[in-house]
Amino acid sequence: MQRKITWVILFSIFILVITIQNMENLTQPRMVNQNVYSWSSDNSNFEKESKAVIYAEAPKNKVDIFRLEQLDLNNNLILENYILENGRMVIMENSKIIWQSPNNWWIDDFVLADSNNDGIVDMNLSLWKSGNFGMSKPFWVKENDLSVKNHLFILDFVDGTMKQVWGSSNLETPNCEFDFADVDGDRKNDLIVVEGDYSQKLKCDGNYVAVWKWNDWGFSNEWRSEKGNFSNLEIEKIDGESHIMVNSF
Repeated sequence: MQRKITWVILFSIFILVITIQNMENLTQPRMVNQNVYSWSSDNSNFEKESKAVIYAEAPKNKVDIFRLEQLDLNNNLILENYILENGRMVIMENSKIIWQSPNNWWIDDFVLADSNNDGIVDMNLSLWKSGNFGMSKPFWVKENDLSVKNHLFILDFVDGTMKQVWGSSNLETPNCEFDFADVDGDRKNDLIVVEGDYSQKLKCDGNYVAVWKWNDWGFSNEWRSEKGNFSNLEIEKIDGESHIMVNSF
């Protein structure tokens, strides 16, 4: 599949648009570079215990994460509150908790989007947990890898209850940031990620920007940038097309 990559570097109020690299790459994901805020988190106390990640009590070692979104995913005409706070995720409706993440998950981000292109908005979680597999593992695998690794899980409301409908095994590289958008113009959402390295632990510095596509059983890689230093992933509409916005050093 042919693609085009549009790199746009934003310096203050000046915008430089770098046009199509060549006529043979007309449908590649469009990436934009910009000088913006780069987030990072503390890299201390990454341990495998009852919870996936343990934080030191000292304020200097604490990582504060808080996000709130509202959406009616269970289609009962009442907005749910999707709240992520310091690794724990809860869904509240009318001040009542209707779902909360397990104690052995540590969640660093979530996106509400139709990730598998079935017309249903999913709750997509980037989480850390021990174990490559869940309650069952492939018969050809002799031993479950119990190290703490990054995973991508997809959850939906099924019969009024939030359930996991798909989950990755240990990701080869952790996702520092992720989002969903149609960046190749095929009218299907793509998974866009900033990939880091496990040696960075919780301080995830993006080494690559990658685009993945749902293939009915999981995600397959469609494109990956050259190695660099990437952060602050955003998707922006430019002339009706979705472009990947990312800070690049």
